[in-house]
Amino acid sequence: MISNLNSEHAWSYEIDPILEALFRYIDSLPLPETPYVTGRPPVSKKSLLKCFFLKTYFAIDSLRKLVRILQRFRCFQRACGLSEIPHLSTFSRAAKWFREQGFPVFHAQLLKDLEVRYPQIVLIDSTALRSSLYDSQAKWGVSTRYHWFKGYKLHLCTTAEGIILSHVLTTANRNDVAVAPALLASLGQWEMEFVLGDAAYDSEKVRQTAEQAGILFISPINRRNSEERKDAYGRVLPVFLKTRFGQWLFGLRRGIERVFNELKSDGVEQPRWYGFHRYVLHVLCCILMHNFEFLL
Repeated sequence: MISNLNSEHAWSYEIDPILEALFRYIDSLPLPETPYVTGRPPVSKKSLLKCFFLKTYFAIDSLRKLVRILQRFRCFQRACGLSEIPHLSTFSRAAKWFREQGFPVFHAQLLKDLEVRYPQIVLIDSTALRSSLYDSQAKWGVSTRYHWFKGYKLHLCTTAEGIILSHVLTTANRNDVAVAPALLASLGQWEMEFVLGDAAYDSEKVRQTAEQAGILFISPINRRNSEERKDAYGRVLPVFLKTRFGQWLFGLRRGIERVFNELKSDGVEQPRWYGFHRYVLHVLCCILMHNFEFLL
């Protein structure tokens, strides 16, 4: 569970069992050990990854503060496998590598170890992530819970069990329908039958994208479009959702709501943070930690 660094257990000299298990898993990954040579001793990618997860676990809001924490607490240095603390610029380069290259490799390996092969039913949805009002990269958007808010939106595709398959992080002003095709395209490596979304995804474009991938996309009819609907989908789906199978099938969507609740209770939303790249790094680590818990 992600905790604030000010909590009592964070200052102890024992690493949380979840972090300890995650660090052992990182040690087992086939990652090169010497990513950067800058005139100083090379720094291990695995050690840098451990530092990023430590940052996420304790909700440390910047790489600069992470460096100060590592300098102050030798127990964290030892846990991350550091003989000395890298320069801030090394962490910055490593963060860029992780966002662009490291995360896809790590995530793919984790899904492989979880034996995610044939997720017949996939769930799609988004949630609001508030940011600092001083974040110049964030945008204003609307959500059911917050109404108008400034920040970002996390779009997810998950299995019915709650394993996150793919994600997209956007600014809050991006519409779910505009992001859905990219999420659906990322599911091409898996064989599935259904993708379930809420009424926000009631779009011909979304259904066509899913159909091209051989997927049946099911979402309730959006009330804004209900009076105009004369197509077969608009006539058949309301009847289908009233059947026992339809009610059971669409009831599975509660699974992705649980995922969002777990992510938020673990600290994925940071209303005082600012900066898109800073938020992305945090969200990526939260996703990996969420999926990793399925291995425990």
